[in-house]
Amino acid sequence: MNFKKNPQFRLPAALFVCCMMLHAAVAEGQETLRDAAAGTQASLASPAGEKVLDTLDKNDTEDVFLDEFMNYQMKLLKNWKLRVFTSGTWRYDSNVFLRNSNVQSDTMWSVSPGFQYSYGDDQAKLQVLADYNAQFNFYDKFSQQNSLNHFLRTSLNYRMQKTSFKFSGLFHQVTGGDLDVGGQASRVQFSPQLQIMYELSEKVRVGLSGQLQRTHYDALISSTIYRFGLFADYSFSPRFRLGLQFNEMIQEVDRSGGQSGQDYLVRLEYEASKKLSLNGSAGIHILHTASAGDATLPLGTLGFKYAPGPKTTLYANMYARAQNSPSLGGQYYQSQGVLIGAQQQLGSKLTVGADFGYDFSAYHSYLAGVSGTRRDHVRFMRPWVKYALQRHLSLEIFYQHTTNDSTGTGAQPFARDLVGAGITGSW
Repeated sequence: MNFKKNPQFRLPAALFVCCMMLHAAVAEGQETLRDAAAGTQASLASPAGEKVLDTLDKNDTEDVFLDEFMNYQMKLLKNWKLRVFTSGTWRYDSNVFLRNSNVQSDTMWSVSPGFQYSYGDDQAKLQVLADYNAQFNFYDKFSQQNSLNHFLRTSLNYRMQKTSFKFSGLFHQVTGGDLDVGGQASRVQFSPQLQIMYELSEKVRVGLSGQLQRTHYDALISSTIYRFGLFADYSFSPRFRLGLQFNEMIQEVDRSGGQSGQDYLVRLEYEASKKLSLNGSAGIHILHTASAGDATLPLGTLGFKYAPGPKTTLYANMYARAQNSPSLGGQYYQSQGVLIGAQQQLGSKLTVGADFGYDFSAYHSYLAGVSGTRRDHVRFMRPWVKYALQRHLSLEIFYQHTTNDSTGTGAQPFARDLVGAGITGSW
């Protein structure tokens, strides 16, 4: 077994989605359609829109079973709960190295043990959440691509009468497909974030936030981003909250020097009913590059969720963000995309779902004299099925088709099909 090792840490931004705080939209924007389309998770039998499925009928014992063991939702037992799970997956990949020519296919076998831990609930003074899984990947033909991947999310909330503190973090160590690189890449992502929030009144809350994003690519271009922000929200009703946020950004990129910038965002939380919700933030990012001048870029995420029935969920996510290119020196890409999906539970044991997405990315330069001409049009579709074999065991079947119509300098066009099946046990 030839497991790849990454010598450094990388930190992208993502939050453990327990409290859907809007200022986190910039961070969560890292996990967009481009990341989902890369298919780094061994099993793709789950929604690309994360944590959107908690819509089952809690009065139905069969549905509670599916909610807990098929959709991996942690249920509170007294004040804490530990859940351990493991899965085995077979996956056929029609284009392992994401190429347009000399395409190579292979079969990958994966074993993925993990755990989920929770202490306290949304009303508790102290709440701790942790979600971890390892992923052992073995290829039939290209054994040099064998890897050990790690996925960890944590969140700690401490609440006082008017003040609350939230520390959250993400750590990913991954070897797998990368759309920017156009092949397999080893990277480490690590991102801690701290938020302090104070309730001025029943309607007004203010807060401070700080975040570090370290992104390390093995033998490619790495970056570090610091963000410091302040925000204020006003509650027009128990279901509708509107606010403003300002962030100051400092960025260091290998081969490109230092950049800085500011985010100006409008924040929104709207829950029309238990069936319909809308959350997100939108605004602009003003980027001050090392020598290529200033750029004003759209920034934000907007999530929509609708549950027309207790066993049906529809969702959509739109986003805009800028991200450093790990493969093209002195360049970054601005992405805008949309992801839509649906899940339907059929009976007490079968759940089906599908995701569809489109992302457009335009490459730009940090440095004078460097021209960014690459343009990516990424499209993907992912139908999936889960079936409960018994209380602690479920079967998964999935298919994903991805294309990237890429043009310009450094273009990485490809078409790829993934198909697989897996079994997950949970205790």
